[in-house]
Amino acid sequence: MAFTFATILLLALVVVVATADYYVLPQPYVPKLVIKPPISYTSPVKTPYLPKPNPDTAIEGLILCKSGYKTYPIQGAKVKVVCPIVDSYGKLVAKVTISSYPTDLKGYFYVITYGLSNKVKNINGCKVKLESSPVSTCKIPTNVNKGVTGAPLSPDNSKFLSHDNLNIYTLEPFYFSTPVAPKPVY
Repeated sequence: MAFTFATILLLALVVVVATADYYVLPQPYVPKLVIKPPISYTSPVKTPYLPKPNPDTAIEGLILCKSGYKTYPIQGAKVKVVCPIVDSYGKLVAKVTISSYPTDLKGYFYVITYGLSNKVKNINGCKVKLESSPVSTCKIPTNVNKGVTGAPLSPDNSKFLSHDNLNIYTLEPFYFSTPVAPKPVY
């Protein structure tokens, strides 16, 4: 049996093709492309500390009319807020008076004293008094809940609204009354 060169070459090719399935050529190294986010720099200068301003003060309550056994709300009545301003020695320098807006149909009043807490050292020294009533038959202020002498602003009847930076004081109702008829003289 004579092997010819062509037969040997054919056998060599068959061996190469048979072993080709088992051998994988190494892949060339390709570095992965890494994309970095842009670098942002913050300023080394810090914003200065700004203290929160003093909270504003709001006052709310009701103004009613007491006529005999009947009690009803007064629309259009007003209160006034009177606050003393004292110097560093505690001496009275001046008084600040702020009038409320007229009451609504239900006798509700609401006063915001913008910036008053910056001028008055002790807001609890302020007093709220009855000012006026538009009802001709119910114009006499009474001292019920200190409507004449002045109801003090107390921390006991206040709450702080942080989202509005506001101290709100809720007072007991104030009353105006009808004139008292003079007693007959016999």
